[in-house]
This record gives sequence, structure tokens and C-alpha cells, in this order.
Amino acid sequence: MQRLLFKTHIWLGWIIGVQLFLWMLSGLLMSAMPIGTVRGEHLRAERAAAPLDRADYVAPADILATTEADRLVLTTLLDRPVYQLEKAGNAVAVRDAITGAPVIVDADLAQRVAVARYAGTGSPIAVTWTAADDAPREFRRPVAAFAVTFDDAEGTVFYVNAITADIAAVRTDRWRLFDLMWGLHIMDWREREDFNHPLLIAAAALGTISVAGGIALLLLRQSRQKRRAPAAPPR
Repeated sequence: MQRLLFKTHIWLGWIIGVQLFLWMLSGLLMSAMPIGTVRGEHLRAERAAAPLDRADYVAPADILATTEADRLVLTTLLDRPVYQLEKAGNAVAVRDAITGAPVIVDADLAQRVAVARYAGTGSPIAVTWTAADDAPREFRRPVAAFAVTFDDAEGTVFYVNAITADIAAVRTDRWRLFDLMWGLHIMDWREREDFNHPLLIAAAALGTISVAGGIALLLLRQSRQKRRAPAAPPR
């Protein structure tokens, strides 16, 4: 019985050993990285609150009457008061809160927003358009955006929403390493989102059997050593 268990354990080790190592390595690295720095929170500057005591704002009802939006939120865009219009919970447009004019988010505005919200030491070196249906793997959101790249040591990219000019995501080399480890951990090496697929479940089952077999072998060996140990002489 022990011989069969030993051989099974060896074969399972060859089959699942690499993935067990990757699980341990990826788990170690992910747990060692503070999630706030992974998300780039240390690189985000706070946005100023919109002043609420002004009397020259366009009435919200007048704005809603000219759009299909069902809700608006007063906020700021580069210290400028704006209305963010929403329909069914999704942002659809931005209007100047004083003039009511539409705010168009272009590459220049996106860069200025990214610089204003950036708390690092680098400078912007590139602004790239990303379509909603062709987002980069590191962004992975169905949202049109401008990717503003900075020349800092962290490889920072600010993704600026092309409708609202909000910072949709911050990506750094630390985030990219975390994302790679996450993909290895859940065995979804491309999309890095599915952790319920059959391959992962099968690997986890084999890993559990392998570890359980190792524990069983250890207990059997300890039991055999105890039986073989000479009895203590009587006193």
C-alpha cells in the first residue's frame, strides 16, 4: 500500500509540481505587494470639490431637458465646474455648469487632466487613443480612453475616460507584475479573469491529492519508525 502511494505521489508531483510552485510563488508575490500601490493610489492626486455656493450655474432641469440623460452630477474638471450626465447609470456626456456647453475630451484635455491628477515625479511623453472595443490588455475595460504615459521609474500610464475625463485606471510596472502573477495563479494566462475553468479545477484537485498523499506517506513513515524503535530497557 505504501509503495503504491509513494509511486502515485511521485507521478502526481511530476504532473502538478510546476503549477504548485507557481501557485506558491504567485501567492507570495501578490501578498507581498500592498494593494494600494498596485492600484497606483500613491500616484493619484486628489480632485478639488465643486463649489456649491455659486449662483450662476445653469439649472439642472434645463440641462436635462436638452438631453436623454436621466441624472446629472455636479463635479469639477480642471477646477472648472461641470455637470456629468448619466443615463441608466452610465456616463454619457459632460456639460459646462456655467455655460451649459458640451465638454469635448480630446488628447490635449486628457493630458492636462492626467498631469493635474498625477502625484509622481515624471512628465507625460505620449498620449494614445484606445477604442472601447479594442482596449489594451492592461486596461481591459470596454471604455474609450486616452492612455497618457509618464516617463517615471514605475512605467505609469493614466487612462483618461474619453467621455467624462475621469481617471479610469492607473497602470504601473507593479500592477503589470501583479497581473502576471494573478494570471499564473488562476491559470488564465490570456484574459486573466476566469477562475472557474475546468483546467484550474482539475489542477487544484490533483494538487490536493498530491499534498494529501504526501501527508499520508509522512504519517505512515512515522508510524513504521515508531514500531521499529527498540523498547526502552526497564529501570
